[in-house]
Amino acid sequence: MPIATSLAAVVFASSLAGAAPVTASLPPITVDVTIAPDVPAALVTLALEEADAVWRASGLTFVWNRHRADRSISIAASGPAACRALDVVIGHNRGTGPDIGRENKTALGWIVFDGPDVPAHEIYLSYENAQAFMAGSRAVVGAIEQMTLAERETKLARVMGRALAHELGHYLLASKAHTPGGLMQAVHTASDFFGNQRNGFEIDAVQRQTVAERLRHQALVASR
Repeated sequence: MPIATSLAAVVFASSLAGAAPVTASLPPITVDVTIAPDVPAALVTLALEEADAVWRASGLTFVWNRHRADRSISIAASGPAACRALDVVIGHNRGTGPDIGRENKTALGWIVFDGPDVPAHEIYLSYENAQAFMAGSRAVVGAIEQMTLAERETKLARVMGRALAHELGHYLLASKAHTPGGLMQAVHTASDFFGNQRNGFEIDAVQRQTVAERLRHQALVASR
């Protein structure tokens, strides 16, 4: 069942700035990133840096192994025998399933669960949907046609990186659950996604502890 990062909601944020990271002693998490051929490299770099930044306050770091897809990419089949490494696919899929596009919202990213608390090992990030989201958010981002290429890519990367950070939360917490506020709330506003600050994407102390305990007891999640 897919868990998706949607595009609109009310803002509810609780700041835990300055809280001591409980994951500081954990090794970096290795992630294989497969990228559609026409997704700009600079945008991908910025998106991964944004996801890094969201999780950095919790003491988590990532090693991104990037490569280009040489054919159309979609969510791969996943099950008990699948490789335990985490994969992120960045492509043009628009999403399918009951949780994708619910209430006329479009998903920026999603992860499939093989069971109630068993996340599959692939996250999909939709470049196509991120572009559509920005096109529909002119009241927040301004006139897109007047932006430089670097400005457009920076804004798209911010959205995609924050969506990726949310889906990483589902994976690292091994939970479909959403929260009233912070990174794991179900949906965020365009202002949340495009804002210079990361308001609304905080990770609380309980979530930090849960991730730390899971990684310490399931080392295969953290690295090959």
